[in-house]
Amino acid sequence: MILQDGRPVYSRSVGVREVGSTAPIGANDMFRVASMTKAVTSVAAMILVEQGKIGLDDPVSQFLPEFAKLRVRGPDGAEGPANRPPTIRELLTHTAGLSYNFINNARLVDAYRDARVTDGLDQPEVTTAEAMQRLASVPLGYQPGTGWEYSLATDVLGAVIEKVTGTSLESFVTERIAKPLRIESFVFNAPETVRSRFVQVTRPAQVTGALGTGYVPVMGPEAVPFPPTKGTARLDPNRAFSPTAYNSGGAGMSATIGDYVRFLQMLQNEGELDGVRVLRAETVRQMTQNATGNMPTIRGPGWGFTLGFGILTDPAAAKSRLPAGSYGWGGIYGTQFWIDPTNRVIGIVMTQTAIIGSGPISNAVREAFYAAD
Repeated sequence: MILQDGRPVYSRSVGVREVGSTAPIGANDMFRVASMTKAVTSVAAMILVEQGKIGLDDPVSQFLPEFAKLRVRGPDGAEGPANRPPTIRELLTHTAGLSYNFINNARLVDAYRDARVTDGLDQPEVTTAEAMQRLASVPLGYQPGTGWEYSLATDVLGAVIEKVTGTSLESFVTERIAKPLRIESFVFNAPETVRSRFVQVTRPAQVTGALGTGYVPVMGPEAVPFPPTKGTARLDPNRAFSPTAYNSGGAGMSATIGDYVRFLQMLQNEGELDGVRVLRAETVRQMTQNATGNMPTIRGPGWGFTLGFGILTDPAAAKSRLPAGSYGWGGIYGTQFWIDPTNRVIGIVMTQTAIIGSGPISNAVREAFYAAD
């Protein structure tokens, strides 16, 4: 779906809800948005910043004491104490020194595996407290603030939100973001009443280059290759249905495409939609500026990172038709969005084709739209 100035200019649904079915994907179907959860959690955190309940430069250990005495493992494998705990700002920008299992960081991957660190995509029995204890027990990959690595930082941010508010991340998102925007489908622990609306997760039986063929269901839990890092992602699609799974701020939410579009429209309008303000305009402007300088990010040359989003800083270097200042993100289950402030365009692609849908498919849709202008 693509919108310009708030009006749909392209909308198309292709495919079926599950392998072997003839039922088409519909507007009310639910998608596990995976890392598109990060945008929502980042907005939730900035609401607390506006309220003065957390500060961008507050140490994480102020809210989660287990992160007070972290260690750092350097390139040579040697460990030493962290100079200081990461800050809230560094969680938002992924400069805290944390990682993911599927990032396949050679210095950290064994430690993450041995501590049974969850990426928020499996292990539905793990609580927030357990997840944070495990993560705090493993070393950082670099001193906080000195590097960039895609990571579980937004899961830690979600845990901070829960600690500060005394409620679940889902409850806070519902009350402060979803209800004001008339969004009904943002869920972290999907109730029985909506489970039949979920699109089945699939993966390609074979991957050639950037394309997949022969899609098969992921019944979960299952290890799925993550080609960008030559790592492996542990996926359990049924985690979305677990009443006990912790609310992963980085990967745990599900939604319909229409509801997620309303969230994006709020961002495009600098914090307001239909007369309801979720964030101050200056806060959204702060959130959508490059905050990581020239640090390399997972999206490659021409991309930086803001307080919650990837941002295009150099279209030529990125080989993209998007204008500079466009921002967005995607999810491992096959979802991606972008916001182009220059042309007031919102684009969103929702699949459940892990992980192909989050890269080549959605990138092709985006580039085709701009090529047609």
